[in-house]
Amino acid sequence: MKPFTVLGYSANDEVFCPACLRSTTGLGPSDVDYNGRPILPLYAADTTVQEECCTYCGSSLLELRLTAEAERENAEPAFHVEKTRHHGRQPALRFDRKPPEEIREELKRAGWRWDPAAQLWWWPGLDPVFRTPSERRIRCPA
Repeated sequence: MKPFTVLGYSANDEVFCPACLRSTTGLGPSDVDYNGRPILPLYAADTTVQEECCTYCGSSLLELRLTAEAERENAEPAFHVEKTRHHGRQPALRFDRKPPEEIREELKRAGWRWDPAAQLWWWPGLDPVFRTPSERRIRCPA
């Protein structure tokens, strides 16, 4: 963890985790607290802050941060699929990265074709309404 990672905040003479700061006080990190003082970030570099717990939920600020980082590392981001046209005619799908084998196999079974030069999956028919691998009907972009 980087030394200037924000673990929590100090406001109204209390310690808050990021979630509790917003939910219990309605304040954000750039606001001032109820006493007119700025809300101070609590950084990981400060060893005394690493021992702090949130006043409201009781969770250790350090443990919350480590758990959030571990979840972020393990989470697989969702695919982003762009509907487009292949050579200006056939409906096509462009993924932001290579889909897993089961998705590629489903595309092949459904009749989609891969164009390595264009880096997209295209539908060989000219029908303006086609089926995706999950059998949802999608109207092609104009």
